[in-house]
Amino acid sequence: MAKIVLGLATSHSPMLALDAEQWVKYAKADLQHTGLVYPPEGFSMTYDEGLAKVPAAIKEKPLTMAVFEEQVSRIQIAIAELAKTFAEAKPDVTVIVSDDQDEWFFEDNMPKFSVFWGDSVPIIPRTIAVGRQEPDVAQAIADGYGDVRLDVPVNKELGRHIIEYMGQHDFDVSHFNYIKDTYGGSIGRRYPRKDGEFNVVRDTEPVNQGLPHGYAFVVKRIFENKALPIVPVFQNTCYPPNQPTVRRSYQFGEALKGALDSWDSDLRVAVVASGGLSHFVVDEEMDWFVLNGLKDKDPEMLKAIPRERLWSAASETQNWITVGGLLHETELNFEVVDYLPVYRTPAGTGGGWGFGRWV
Repeated sequence: MAKIVLGLATSHSPMLALDAEQWVKYAKADLQHTGLVYPPEGFSMTYDEGLAKVPAAIKEKPLTMAVFEEQVSRIQIAIAELAKTFAEAKPDVTVIVSDDQDEWFFEDNMPKFSVFWGDSVPIIPRTIAVGRQEPDVAQAIADGYGDVRLDVPVNKELGRHIIEYMGQHDFDVSHFNYIKDTYGGSIGRRYPRKDGEFNVVRDTEPVNQGLPHGYAFVVKRIFENKALPIVPVFQNTCYPPNQPTVRRSYQFGEALKGALDSWDSDLRVAVVASGGLSHFVVDEEMDWFVLNGLKDKDPEMLKAIPRERLWSAASETQNWITVGGLLHETELNFEVVDYLPVYRTPAGTGGGWGFGRWV
C-alpha cells in the first residue's frame, strides 16, 4: 500500500500574496461588503451592521502599518516553513483537498464531492480583476495563484482508485478527467440573516480557467512552482444547499485514508488541506477550537463544530477537518506552525490565517 509521509494545512487568502501597504488598500473593499457572516450566531450582515455588533475590544484593535508588517513577515516565514517541510519529505504524489469558488463548478453542476483524474491540469496566469482592487493589488493577487504557466501532472491511477474506493464505501463522488476550454456561470451565496436570507447571485463570464486557486496556491507556494504530481479532491464547502456537514467532511477524510491504504503502490503520499480558517470575519474562538481538536486527535470535538460557525468562506475550515480525519489513525501528529488572527478593519473583517503540519 501507499505510505502517507506528510500532512500539511494552509490558508490561501489573497492577503498572503500582498505586502502591508497593499493590505490597507485591500481592506477598503470590506466597507462595501453586504454578506459578512458574524459569529457566534452565523448571521449575514453588511459592514455597518457588523461594525455596530462587534465589541469594543475588536473595534480598538491596532490597525497600524507596524502591526501589518509584523503579520506579513510571520505569514511568509510560515509558508516558507511548510515548503521546506514538503521538500524534505519528498513525496511522490500529493492529494490536495480544497474547494472551488466560481472557477470550475457553478450551479449547473455543483457536486458535494469530486475527484479529478485526468493526465494533467494547467496553471494559467490569471487576468487581473479590473475595478475591484487597485492595479498593483489585483496583479499581486493574480500572481499569488500562479505567475507562470505550468502543466501539472496528475496521478490518474490514484485518482481513479480513490473514486472507485469511495463508491464502494458509501461516498458517491463526482468525477471528471478533462477540463473545458472556458468556464463560467452563476452561483448563489445563500446565508442566514436575522431577518431572512442573504441571497446574492454572482455571474462569471466564460474565461480560460486553469487549476482553481486553492490548488494553484499549493503549487505556487508549497511546491515553489514545481510541476509535481497531484490528485485534486474537491468538496463544496462554500455554497448551500448541498454543503457536506462537518461530520461528513471528517468521515470523508477517514474514507480517503482507506483509499490510500488499499492502493496497490509503494509511492510516498503527502496530503494537503488548502483554505480557511475563519474569514471574512475573524473568529479566533472557532479557529483555536479546530486547531486544538486536530492537535488532540479528537474526532468528536471536530465533528461537533456547528454549521453557524462555518458559513461563507469560513467553511473552508472543513478541508482541514477532512485531512484531520484522514490522518487520525496514522502515526503523524499535528502541530501549529503559526496562527495569525488578522483584523483589517474595526468591524472585525479579515481572517484567521493558519499554517500547520502533521509530522
